[in-house]
Amino acid sequence: MIHDLPYRKRDEIVQVQEANFADMLDLCFTRHPYYRRRFAGLGLRRGDISGLSDIGKLPLISKSDYAADPEAFRLETEGMPEEARVAFDVMHTTGTSGGKPTPFHSTVHDFYRILTANRRALEIRGVRDTDLVANLCPMTLHPYGAFHRTIAAANAMKIPVISPMPGRPSPEFHWSASLDDVIRAAERHRATILWGVTSYVRRVLMRAEALSADLSGVRLAFVTGEAVTDAMRHDLTARMVTLGATDPRVSVSYAATEMQVGAVECCPGAGYHNPAPDQFHFQVVDPETHAALPDGETGLAVLTHLDRRGTVLLRYALGDMTAMTREPCPHCGAETDRFIAMPSRADDLVKVKGMLVDPGSVAEALLADDRIDEFQVVIDREDPEDALSMDVMRLRLAPRPGADPGPAACESVKAAVGVRPEIEIVGVQEIYDPDVSLKARRFIDMRKENRP
Repeated sequence: MIHDLPYRKRDEIVQVQEANFADMLDLCFTRHPYYRRRFAGLGLRRGDISGLSDIGKLPLISKSDYAADPEAFRLETEGMPEEARVAFDVMHTTGTSGGKPTPFHSTVHDFYRILTANRRALEIRGVRDTDLVANLCPMTLHPYGAFHRTIAAANAMKIPVISPMPGRPSPEFHWSASLDDVIRAAERHRATILWGVTSYVRRVLMRAEALSADLSGVRLAFVTGEAVTDAMRHDLTARMVTLGATDPRVSVSYAATEMQVGAVECCPGAGYHNPAPDQFHFQVVDPETHAALPDGETGLAVLTHLDRRGTVLLRYALGDMTAMTREPCPHCGAETDRFIAMPSRADDLVKVKGMLVDPGSVAEALLADDRIDEFQVVIDREDPEDALSMDVMRLRLAPRPGADPGPAACESVKAAVGVRPEIEIVGVQEIYDPDVSLKARRFIDMRKENRP
């Protein structure tokens, strides 16, 4: 293991990737149930793949392929070193339908590398050995990476972490923390890093303002799980300043259960650095042809595991559109690959009244209005029972006390996406109750919600 590999010369990074890719392929051709079967069906032999230059010969797989038979993506490790045979844990990623979670298995071999990847990610983000992390990720019924890997990352960095455990995963779980409990814990322990899902971190800061809580020690907000626009970054930063923080910074990561870590920023706008190029090879491909695209062009993000012994995925489509580069970062000098555009879901655009609407543009317009505390965009039919009736966009707004953002919000959204919305003023808890859900549900298309 080369600890500082992300900062080594590009040629050295590629040399490590090639060696690990060769070993991973050897295992997949002989010990991976899904790929062994799939390769045989394609008539693909190990000798056909000489290195990463031939990775395009491997089939692209989707989340639905993996979710259909997740156990077939586990290596058969009998006879391998003990670290590869001993199961460490199972995390879960949501299935394509949002229904049954898909298990992602890690062995001890994998967890040791997860620690390495997460420590490197913290170093890229500028974490200090004097920091204290407030883990704002919730405990969930099906274990997922954000809660557990936040703790692992702090452990690998040898810094303290507190986990108040917001959320209500089960009637049998008795240790849930309310929003106020979370804030008081962060205040009491003088947290310097708030780490969680973007919308929940924002709500923590909003409530902390209402409580006049002392979060002046916070210098970093690590946010993930949702796209972060410039307006959202500004909103979070301004709220930390209001709470007494000095020169705070929002650090965004692009994470996935299938990575057990995030691609992270060294500073705002620098792009999302791959902290473990010895463990992950990324491509950006054409969504239709699956051919690799040149650096800088936008396409579908694809992940290949290079060093795993539990669940292993090759040319796995993450479902997001982005662009990447392998040029050295002009800010930190790292020569690891990095995504240079905030990944967005490939299927995010929706059609309303015959026009394609980007939910991110709507969110950008509403976040820029400091009279709005919370918002939700609902797309529906004028007559919900009539599939042929006209579409309508409704903005559910929770204004700050004494504010009337409705008319301005209507005009700003119309200017952003070309559709004039209806306005509904509601209470903040009606839009997002952080004690109930992990993420704020900002965009709802009722036309797809169990309607005929």
